[in-house]
Amino acid sequence: PLTVHLPKAGVSLDEPQAVMLSHFHADHTFGIAWLILGRVLMHEPSPPLRVFGPTGTTAYLEQLLDLAWGEEMRRFSWERLQLTVQELAGGDAFEAAGSRGRAYRMQHARRFDCLGFTIERDGVRLGYSGDAEMSDQLEALVGASDHVITEMTYEDEGGEMHLGRKDVEGLMQRHPATRFIITHRGGNGVVSGAVMARDFLTLRLPLR
Repeated sequence: PLTVHLPKAGVSLDEPQAVMLSHFHADHTFGIAWLILGRVLMHEPSPPLRVFGPTGTTAYLEQLLDLAWGEEMRRFSWERLQLTVQELAGGDAFEAAGSRGRAYRMQHARRFDCLGFTIERDGVRLGYSGDAEMSDQLEALVGASDHVITEMTYEDEGGEMHLGRKDVEGLMQRHPATRFIITHRGGNGVVSGAVMARDFLTLRLPLR
């Protein structure tokens, strides 16, 4: 859980000022329930927390916290953290913790909206694809980034809902000025010229 992993990575639970949710699948969202509970119980006072996500984020977060800790704790946590939610659509610009951001509509799940993001701070632009298959908006996100965190679920060809190694290699060829950081890996394959993410990897941007 994040209550263990963040401190192990050298990040205090009360340090994050904003959280960006790309979509509502469990592997991308369930950790926020731990983050919220940990801040409420272990850090008093705790600074306000902002959550950015696609349409439906407020309702989803309420349901998640009700399931995880119960309605009473959800209401208490929401008030204690002065929690605010900003729901975004593709193309929306926003500000998060002193950084400028933009949301991009990604193709992944069909039942709800999915987003990728770019964040710019101190002249460095970082992109994040979330889970995504190939699309024009993914191309635009990568093109707007100096560094981009992309998924690579499939070892070879991409497919429905996710990227494969050949998709990532194609993106790298079309966007040679962008540095790639690969996560959400379905195997142990390596992409030449990219950083292959691993647990507790720490990077300082811009990469040299």
